[in-house]
Amino acid sequence: MRLAWPARAALVVLGVVLALALLGPLASPWHAEQLDWQRMAVAPGLDGAHWLGTDRLGRDLFVRSLEGVRVSLAIAGLATLVSLVLGVGYGAIAGYAGGRVDALMMRAVDVFYSLPYVFFVILLTVVLERRPATVFLAIGAVGWLTMARVVRGETRRLREREFIEAAVAAGVPAPTILWRHVVPNLAGPVLVYATLTVPGLILLESFLSFLGLGVQEPAASLGNLLAQGAQEMEAAPWMLLVPCSFLIATVLALGFLGEGLRDALDPHEL
Repeated sequence: MRLAWPARAALVVLGVVLALALLGPLASPWHAEQLDWQRMAVAPGLDGAHWLGTDRLGRDLFVRSLEGVRVSLAIAGLATLVSLVLGVGYGAIAGYAGGRVDALMMRAVDVFYSLPYVFFVILLTVVLERRPATVFLAIGAVGWLTMARVVRGETRRLREREFIEAAVAAGVPAPTILWRHVVPNLAGPVLVYATLTVPGLILLESFLSFLGLGVQEPAASLGNLLAQGAQEMEAAPWMLLVPCSFLIATVLALGFLGEGLRDALDPHEL
């Protein structure tokens, strides 16, 4: 599998962002919640103690932005994992069973799609505490629905292939066919869709945190950092630009990587 140069460049950018998120805070003498009362809302500069400036409480934006990248990627990654497990299992069963079982299962997916998502998140935050685990539950609870539809369509296509018909004729049980023949052949489309799902979930987490429904202070995520920066954008624009730059770089890199994987795995697709 050979990736096009935009995907390779995106992979490099993503690797740099991940390396910074994991190792960058070790190079700074500050931690994410530490206050510097002498340098509140200080602009970025290489000659100071805070390379990317500070927020209005004197917290280092370099360290907090990298913590935000870690939190947002962790939530989006875990939610994508949930969507893979639930979506692949649910969609494969529905697509292989067909008939009334398929229709009933997909109507249930349509019902979940019709629920107002923000209202569901508000209910979760009322019942549970506002913490990263709550955001993960809220995103993971509905993130598998589109994956289930994608897998169901691919499974219906695979069900008509000769090797599946041969396995059925040989008397192989349906669960074994799904596990040994259907799911492995779904790896390509599922991998591509999962790569394209992560940036969408990162934006969703950032949106929820921006509205105050996601990760709460003193923890940092890209969403609540953007919300704080939007409040101070006229007096301290770097408070918005720094986390926004990390968000744009991460989302674009994941998007280009997903497009590159799709083209590499299906070069005939237009």
